[in-house]
Amino acid sequence: MQFKVVELNEVAEGAAMQEALYEKTGQRTVPNVFIGGEHIGGSDDTLKLHDAGKLMPRISKAVSEKKDEL
Repeated sequence: MQFKVVELNEVAEGAAMQEALYEKTGQRTVPNVFIGGEHIGGSDDTLKLHDAGKLMPRISKAVSEKKDEL
């Protein structure tokens, strides 16, 4: 499984990236979580998906779809 973490406070273009995320998602806070290119939300939203048993199926589906693309 592949993932990417960007620490906005550690990259020169962090402020610009945060503004672009806000424009795309309407969310200014981090983390700003995407699965398979789909915006999930922030930490609370991700934890809600996990608690509902829906997080891992979404991750598995995204991984499966990525494999199908290759």
